[in-house]
Amino acid sequence: MVTAADFDRDYARRLTLDPQELTAELSALGIGRDGLPTEPVAPGQVPEPGQLLPGVSVIIPTYRGAGRIMGALMSLVDQDLDPSRFEIIVIPNGPDDGTRAQLAAFVGSQPELTVRVIATAPASAGGARNVGLAAARFANVTFVDDDDQVERSYLSSALAMAAPEVIVVSPLVDIHRDGHRDANTMVSTRLAALRGRQTPLHQVAWVLGLNACKLVPTGLAKAYRFREDLASGEDLVYFANLLHHPELSVVAAREGADTAYLRALREDSISRRELDVDFAVDQRLTCIRALAGVDVASAEGRAAIESLQLAQTGHILRFLEQYPDERESVMERVEHTAPNDFPWESLNRGKARDLAFVYCFAPYSDTSAVVAAKAIAERGLVVDVVTNDMKAVRRLDPAVASLARRWIDESTVIGATPSFAGWEPISDFATKALAAAELRNATKGPYRTVYSRALWVGSHVAAALFKLHHWQVRWSAEFSDPLRRGADGVPRAGALTDNDVARRLRAGLQSRGFGHLTVDTLFDLVEQATFVLADEVIFTNTNQFDYMLSLTRDPRLAEVVSAKARIREHPTPRPAAYHAVPTSYQVPDGVVNIGYFGSFYPNRGIGDVLTALLNLPMDLRRQVRIHIFCNVAKDVKAQVAALGLGNVVYVNNYLSYMEFLNATTLFDVLLVNDVTRDERLPINPFLPSKLSDYRGSGRSVWALIDEGSAMSRMPLTYVTPVGDSARIAHDLAEIIAQESRHATVQPVKDPTLEGHPRDQ
Repeated sequence: MVTAADFDRDYARRLTLDPQELTAELSALGIGRDGLPTEPVAPGQVPEPGQLLPGVSVIIPTYRGAGRIMGALMSLVDQDLDPSRFEIIVIPNGPDDGTRAQLAAFVGSQPELTVRVIATAPASAGGARNVGLAAARFANVTFVDDDDQVERSYLSSALAMAAPEVIVVSPLVDIHRDGHRDANTMVSTRLAALRGRQTPLHQVAWVLGLNACKLVPTGLAKAYRFREDLASGEDLVYFANLLHHPELSVVAAREGADTAYLRALREDSISRRELDVDFAVDQRLTCIRALAGVDVASAEGRAAIESLQLAQTGHILRFLEQYPDERESVMERVEHTAPNDFPWESLNRGKARDLAFVYCFAPYSDTSAVVAAKAIAERGLVVDVVTNDMKAVRRLDPAVASLARRWIDESTVIGATPSFAGWEPISDFATKALAAAELRNATKGPYRTVYSRALWVGSHVAAALFKLHHWQVRWSAEFSDPLRRGADGVPRAGALTDNDVARRLRAGLQSRGFGHLTVDTLFDLVEQATFVLADEVIFTNTNQFDYMLSLTRDPRLAEVVSAKARIREHPTPRPAAYHAVPTSYQVPDGVVNIGYFGSFYPNRGIGDVLTALLNLPMDLRRQVRIHIFCNVAKDVKAQVAALGLGNVVYVNNYLSYMEFLNATTLFDVLLVNDVTRDERLPINPFLPSKLSDYRGSGRSVWALIDEGSAMSRMPLTYVTPVGDSARIAHDLAEIIAQESRHATVQPVKDPTLEGHPRDQ
């Protein structure tokens, strides 16, 4: 049967959008709009709406296919399957090059076949397949490209294994331009392992990478659409949707002769074209993003999606191998357009010539891990990373890994017991980390540089051991905070045992003429060994540098460190990071929204801000909302309730780091504060890492500063002395007035301040 609509440009679109019109088309009799003959469908052969006939619909999209489509059609004429068990749906798309006349002639010569022609004006393989799917009347569908053919038993052997929750895969034979047949294709080889059993789809996701040689239940196939905006890869993205159904399995077609799909290898086929940056990079990235958006219901399904994404990066990798001078521009393209979970390791494999020891690192939720990831990204060097398994003490936050993944080749995770101040487990990590690094160093060639970062001191211990083995390597060591003193200025406790690692570090100090330094704790030893052995020592601010050197009490050591010191503030994430993980958090309209993200400690909190808010006139208090995200939400909620501020202060648990970045863009003002210090801290050596995150949000920043602190010397929107309640109240009123001009604040008429959706 043929029903064509060549001269109705909207016909195919209506078929996909209007089930009633589709039903009418399926029942059409007489002469088609273009004059092609149609045949009545035998009684009982027109399915009721929602019903499908037993058999298979063969869908063939064709674009300017006059020179090749007859081969595909004639191979279907020769099928050993009863013609009543299948239909052929041909969808010419784009300008007509004579294909339609060929189809008319073919229909006239094959009256026993059910052939339907539905022409579409847009040139889109995906769109044409969608039209074919909408028109399919049989219980199974298979796709055939217009330049390919199928062997005589292709349909019958696949249909013999068909079932409602089964995808049937047939052998694939490549036909070269000289006529040579290659039956040892990857598909045929892998298919042999599937014979005689049903395999869960997620275990053989490779079958989704081909549009050809598959038989799929029509009801399932109709549930999804091919992406018409994809220049290539639309078939992969379409079939990837099937991973949403964990009940699906894959079987091989019935074994026998003449059951293969014959794939013609022609140079201008879209999937076999010569590599260029558009096809190999841009289109692959678009496809990878589309795969990231596929909804899957299981971890196995997500892993299968990731394997499909990884396969797409193979095109990018081959392009880079062919055009190595394009690497930097390609990597920038990927960085700016790839999804958050892009498999960078596939492009970085074997490229690292630099090493990083980072004890606590992504994907763990920890400030040190986050800042280390940002620092590695800021350095801009592809590195091998050696880190520790922290799951016993830190929760996972997989999205954080995206901050540095662009710059990581191989990541080695050491299984040492996590410890901040236990010398034996720290030594265990350092020893194992050294062994892992030595292996990489031997197989890849010598590393050029080593980077380590602490507050978790295991990073510096491992790096120091590596430096002692390789004096030529340049070691850059970064301190996030003073090691020997805590935030309260009190010496950190950390018993030091005289084990092999301690002796090696002491020997390193001795070899450099600093064996006389006093060492009472593990923090003394690690800090001093790092000062002496590192080639570059990085501090986050000048106060930290001055304070840490003041604790050395050795002028010569201070001179050595000063000569190789560098000040580098905490890195700010790249702009894309602020939109990588959207937050579901909402802020009310018509008020000034102030956000505070941070821990509450005895010497750091915003109790004075809450007191200031309590003392504001009611007309001002109505115009502001303070949103707190902290580590002790229950306690802070109780404090807020006791003050009677529950209607203007929202208290929340921490957000994941990447969601936090997105949340910062919601607020009018972001609040950050210095620690309050006493006589035990002569200067304030701490720079809040949150400030660097705030600065990338584009929002106003209100800082409660300790006079002379590092933060006090930075450009800030609003500045108030920390601990000065009266000044905080004054400045809060000023901030509300100032920000109201930008936020178009509307006074809240209800004196109870209740009723706003976000206030519930």
